[in-house]
Amino acid sequence: MRTHRDQWPVSPALPGRRLAAGVAWSLVCTYLIAEIVTATAWRQMPYSFRHDTISDLGVTSCTLHACSPLHLIMNATFVALGLVTIAGAIGFRDYIPHGPRQWSIVGLAVVIGTSTAATGIFPSNDGIVVHALAVLPALVSRHIVLILLAVWLWKQRRLAAVWSACCASVGIAGTVLMVVGLEIGVTERLVFYPLPTWMAVIGAAIVIASLRDAARRRPDRVPMNSLRTLPT
Repeated sequence: MRTHRDQWPVSPALPGRRLAAGVAWSLVCTYLIAEIVTATAWRQMPYSFRHDTISDLGVTSCTLHACSPLHLIMNATFVALGLVTIAGAIGFRDYIPHGPRQWSIVGLAVVIGTSTAATGIFPSNDGIVVHALAVLPALVSRHIVLILLAVWLWKQRRLAAVWSACCASVGIAGTVLMVVGLEIGVTERLVFYPLPTWMAVIGAAIVIASLRDAARRRPDRVPMNSLRTLPT
């Protein structure tokens, strides 16, 4: 099978599964819409993307500092994002060499997806300890998976590897800044956003590659060279 560097190879997986995985990850970009819609509905005081946490958007009861009427949208989005993360990883595994590498990526994706979904199931106002335990696995695993992808994709998928490394660097920098105590709304998003952004870009690349491969395999497609042989 001949492949070209920085192009996604023709995977042995079913074309429909590859396309579904790409579409699943491409839809991650709608997460930001859910954040904006939920934030604009805040009562008592405006939501601050600088000072308020992402979890504040999912609080199910009002306090003096947080009141999110559309918390159902935000929490449902967390659950959907978790499921999409797992579903996309199952289709993406064919782009990773078989063996421990492949199952490490899938395993970490399951951890991240489950943790993300749990964030929406256990909002912060229901118990900060339980919420923290739900968030922590994804907080740690997201950087590990991006680093591993950067290493394992370097030889054949150079651009994807560089993209993975960039996203990992931003996430790690955000983690350090958050620990230092800088603006929580900003630093938390530096930690959280890189992986969904990586998924959206890679998902779009997989969709384009899948559609291109499908077009090449169309039985009714007439090669351009053969048009010259048609009678006039």
